[in-house]
Amino acid sequence: CEHPGTEGTEVLYNWDTQHVTSNGYIARNPDKKLIVVAFRGSAETGDWVESFMANPVQWPSTISGSIVVRGFLDGYLVSSEDVLQNTVDLAAKYPDHNIVAVGHSLGGARASMFVADFSINYPRLVSRVQLYTYGQAKVGNDVFADYMDNLNAPMYRVVNKGDIAPHLPMVSNMVHFGTEIWLTANGQSTVCKKGDYSKCSESLPAMAYNFQDHSTYPGL
Repeated sequence: CEHPGTEGTEVLYNWDTQHVTSNGYIARNPDKKLIVVAFRGSAETGDWVESFMANPVQWPSTISGSIVVRGFLDGYLVSSEDVLQNTVDLAAKYPDHNIVAVGHSLGGARASMFVADFSINYPRLVSRVQLYTYGQAKVGNDVFADYMDNLNAPMYRVVNKGDIAPHLPMVSNMVHFGTEIWLTANGQSTVCKKGDYSKCSESLPAMAYNFQDHSTYPGL
């Protein structure tokens, strides 16, 4: 990669499934000592809109009461075994590297599921895990969110202005986790931890939500 800040990054594994659309890659940046697990975002707005139409499902099975959006889960599980294995193999090969999961939109939801799944299967490696998402929707209920927060891993959700995706699905039992970085319309940013989300993008009236801001994240 030659994009500013990613120089020297080498893609070591990629996946692309067709029957349930899921693609992404695992890369390594030797200078920054990072293993990057990147989940591709939505190709079309309909990709994630359709995901909200699916019924919620209990997952992971090891977390009693945890519920997630099935549309996100199906796309994660179709490639999860290989992604997990390739990541843990690289983590063993490069023990001084942190593991960074990233994704925009639909990819952000699946990156979140990867972190949950990885932490359950490889708890000894949780201290090396980080999560950064952009335009991520609500992945699961309060039980799932509490589990993620209790991992005490760096987790940041970037929300661009009035992007509608982070406010979906609009049901009370689905909630966010992690730290929100809200990029406001005046070019500033506001940081909100759990419990203070109402001071970030949730402070906007629903009439301010829009699709355009979902596809105009800086740097993406």
